[in-house]
Formats: sequence, C-alpha cells, structure tokens
Amino acid sequence: MQRAVFLHLEQLLKDYPKIDNFIASIQENPYFGLDDEKRIITLKQHKEAIRETIKSMDDNVLDVINSLYFQHDPNKTLEGLAYDLHIAPSSLYYRRNKFLETLRKKLGW
Repeated sequence: MQRAVFLHLEQLLKDYPKIDNFIASIQENPYFGLDDEKRIITLKQHKEAIRETIKSMDDNVLDVINSLYFQHDPNKTLEGLAYDLHIAPSSLYYRRNKFLETLRKKLGW
C-alpha cells in the first residue's frame, strides 16, 4: 500500500468518531452549498465503509484498531501497545495492515 494512502486511511480512522459532529457543523453553516453537500456525501460514504469494515473483522483485529485509533495514547509506541495487548509487535502490524487493506478495498482505492 502506498504511504499516502496508508496515512489517509489512518486519518480517516482517527476522525471517525467525530464525523457526525463535523457533518452537523457543515450543515449549520449559513453559506451551505453544493460543494458542502458533496463533502457530506463523501464523509457519509467513508463512515459507512469504516462501519462495514469494523463489522467484518474479528475481535483480535478490533482490539488493535480500537487501541490504535479510538483510544490512542500519543505517548505509546506500537511496541508498547503490543505489549499492553499481550501480542507480538509483528502481530499488531499484521492486524493493523489487514484492517487497512480491507478498508481500502471497501473505499474502492
């Protein structure tokens, strides 16, 4: 996977919990226009793809994704996170990459 795609997918996952608030703030804008509507549609498509990917994964992968992106401690390295989850760092990388590859395919990238 290309580095730019990888980083973009990671940013989508970090923003996932805030998508609804972001959509609401766009819709409240008095200058709401066609560009904003396209942006909202794209955000909803991203949110749905993430939700479908989360539903299709097993609990081991979801533990990694939840720890990395939804309850992320910025002071923890990936090796430290692997230690906390009682898995090998290579397993953490594998599970993360498996999730991101599945998400990439669902988004059609």
